[in-house]
Formats: sequence, C-alpha cells, structure tokens
Amino acid sequence: MTVKEILARTSEKISHRWPSTPFLDASLLLQESSGMTREKLLASYNLEIEEDVLEKFNLMAEKRLAGYPVAYITGKKEFFSNTYIVDRSVLIPRPDTEILTEKVLEAAGEMIKKTAAPVKILDLCTGSGCIAITLKKELGSGVEIEASDISENAEKTFKKNCQAILGHQIPFYRCSLFEGINGKYNIIVSNPPYLEDSHVEEMISKNWPEPESALRGGTDGLDLIREITEKAYSFIENGGALFLEADPAQMTEVNMMLSRNRFSNVEISKDLSGKERVISAWQK
Repeated sequence: MTVKEILARTSEKISHRWPSTPFLDASLLLQESSGMTREKLLASYNLEIEEDVLEKFNLMAEKRLAGYPVAYITGKKEFFSNTYIVDRSVLIPRPDTEILTEKVLEAAGEMIKKTAAPVKILDLCTGSGCIAITLKKELGSGVEIEASDISENAEKTFKKNCQAILGHQIPFYRCSLFEGINGKYNIIVSNPPYLEDSHVEEMISKNWPEPESALRGGTDGLDLIREITEKAYSFIENGGALFLEADPAQMTEVNMMLSRNRFSNVEISKDLSGKERVISAWQK
C-alpha cells in the first residue's frame, strides 16, 4: 500500500470515533512507524510502505481506534516547537497551555527589562515540565525557574525532559502545591487539575488513560485553584503576578477568588478557539 492509501484508509476509520483530527493522527502514527519526517511523508504519497512498517503502523492505529491518545502511542508531544517525552504519568500538553505560557513569557520579559536580578518563577503542578522548560529555554539567564508536582512518576518524566531539551535540570519539589515551597517568586504559574469530578468519572468509565490526579479538581473543579489563590499571595514578591489556566465556565468564580485574596488587575485571555482560558492577577 502507498502512503496516500494508508492515510486515507486509516484517517477515515479514525474519523468515525475520533473526528477532531483523524488525518493528523494517522500522519503522526505513520511518521513514527516509518521514521519519516512530516515533510518527507507528505512528499511521498506514492511511496509503497514496506510490510514491517505497515505492521507496526497498524498496531499503533488499533490503539488509536481504541481511544489511546496519539501522544501516548508515540511517547512524545510537540509544545512550543520542542518535543516532550510523555507517558501515562503526565497530562499531555495542550495547545491552550501555550497561551498560558505566552502570557507568562510576556510578563517575565517586561520584568527582565526593569531589573538586573533574574526573575524568579515557580511552576506549580508542572507535570511534563512543558511550561517551566519553555520559560527557561526562551528566557535563559534572565530567569530562575523552579517547579513542583505531587507525583513521583511525573518527577521522573519532568527530569527526562529537562535533560533532553535543556541539557540540565530545573530545581524540582515533589509536594502538594505550596507544602514544600519556602521561597518567594516574581511569578507563579500553574495549569492545575480543574475538571469536575463528574467529568473525570465519565472519562474513567471510558478508560481515558491520562492520570486521574492531573485531571480531578473536585466537585466544582476548583479545589486546587481555590487553594492556590488562597495561599499564593504570600509566596509572591511585591509587584509579582499569578497566572492560571482554568475552564471557561470557571472564570467568573476564579476572578472573585483572586479579588478576595488581595489580587488586583485581573486579566482574562482567550484560547485558540476563542474561549476564556487563562487568568492572571497582580499583587496590589
């Protein structure tokens, strides 16, 4: 079978169950099984695929049809043009989280212009480390990055990504939110679990493979965000900021939480689909 035939057949099968990105899914799996780059794949539509490659591809495609995310099948995911190791220990990085990262990059960039000292940033619930590592790679010596997560397995994945992308480690604390944190920071950023329990239970019933601890945010999805907004102020330097990702339906409540906890200048940013996804606030 040719590349074109394989992609057409497989993307059609995927579309019946997972209609959002069937052609992209099929392409990524064929890239992984064949070792071809995306550019090479798209330029090779009439190329006959060897049997051993096709067999490997079909096994991957079956996993995708069964509901396994492409990133877990290939073991990697792109984020800010870098390839991250991902497995079932961590949440798969989403494009929406790039918006959160961009907002922190903008704020940190402005801070760097105003001070000779490195800007200190803490990434809570870091998971794969995509936010922390991106910030360090983009801002270099202008920032001091630290990260934390409660999961021992996530810590292992985080450290692998630090080494693979940065060539060195970022200081890491294995703890629940602020329990193991002692310092103060110019910026605290977090993409915490924020799904409602009912939603998570539905996902579990469908054998969703991402770690439950990275998804579950309590009855209203706000358990961790509530704790972060209540405690973050005392861990932020004067004039510093807090950046959070949350569900669009939670933004009004999160805004009120921030106001109740002495934050001001609240700003809400939209994701790629135009939904409110990132909220930030500053010390008064």
